[in-house]
Formats: sequence, C-alpha cells, structure tokens
Amino acid sequence: MLNKGPRFSPTLYKASLLTLVALAFVLPLSCVSLPYVEFFNGMAVQPKLKTQSLYGWGYGGNLMGAMSPPAGTIPRGYVSYPFAGADTQNADTYAKVLEQAGELLQNPLTPTMEVMERGRTLFTIYCSVCHGTEAMGDGTVVGPDRFPAPPSLHTDVARGYKDGTIYQIITAGKANMPSYANKLEPEDRWAVILYVRALQRSMNPKPGDIER
Repeated sequence: MLNKGPRFSPTLYKASLLTLVALAFVLPLSCVSLPYVEFFNGMAVQPKLKTQSLYGWGYGGNLMGAMSPPAGTIPRGYVSYPFAGADTQNADTYAKVLEQAGELLQNPLTPTMEVMERGRTLFTIYCSVCHGTEAMGDGTVVGPDRFPAPPSLHTDVARGYKDGTIYQIITAGKANMPSYANKLEPEDRWAVILYVRALQRSMNPKPGDIER
C-alpha cells in the first residue's frame, strides 16, 4: 500500500499563509524608530539642525541650532554705542559716564507733532507708572510698601541734564531705575526725551516761553 503522506489541510494552509503575511509587515515595522510608524521612513528620522531650536532626536534632543557668529560680525540694524557696558553701580564712575554722554550724544529728532505724540505715548506706557503723568515722581506704583518714588523730573538737577545724559539713563538705568533698552528703541528714547522737555517747560516756563 502506497504512503500518501500527511493529508492536505486547508485550515493549516490558511493559517501558515496569514502568519507569513503578518511577519512580512510586522518585522519591518518593528525596525522603524518610534514614534514614526512608516514602512519606509527614508530621512524622516534623523538628527538635523534647525535654526534657533533644539535638535538631535536620538541624542536626547539637547543640541542647539544657534551657532556663534564669526568674529567681527554684527547684526543687521546694529548701532554702536560708546557707553555700552558702563558700570551703573559705581556712583563716581557712572557720574562721569553721564557727563560724557551729555557732551557726546545729541538728540537727532526734530520736535514735530508726530514725534511729540510718539514720545507722549511711550512716556505714558513705560515711564508714567513711576514718574507720574506729569513727571512729578508720583506714579501709580510708588508709595509706602511699594516701589520707592523717583525724583521729580522738574527739579533743577533733572532740568539741567543734557539730552545725552537722559538718553544714557534710559539706556542703562540709574540707581533704582532699570535699563529700558529692551523696551524702547534708540529713536523712541529720543522721542521720550523731547516729550519730557515739553513737560519741563510747561511746569517751569522761562521768561518769553509763553510769547513763543
């Protein structure tokens, strides 16, 4: 009698075929880096640099895309400032810086209506909270158990400051006043100074001011 071997099983055949098909998909997918679920991910997963952001997936993501600029380069719109980095904590040294700034720096703006309005708006936003709307040193944040009151800008000392001196104070700060360089652009600082001068003239008119 001939031995015909094991009988063909359709069920076993289907199960084996499904197993092979499943393995054909499961094994490649198991090799794909998570969290991407792509059969062929190509270059989707790679440590690549993107400007001003962390990069290096697979390396902890702690590499920064910002690179140090070459020596001697400056950013666009950069304007050199001779008193950058002045020591505001040393009263004697800083007093000399303020004097030098007053002699060297000149207000480049013309007091047009547009410039004065710009100065008034910026003074109201950034300065009046401490200095007060009329620069009397009575802003809304000063008082007992609050911030110390700044000196009035109508004193003889303040009115005697040259525009360059006030510009340096706005730029780097003085005493309890911090720097406002990150809030006011250079041109805006000059506009604020023109408005302060207008306030000073309104509160301390000189002979002939009314006629003019």
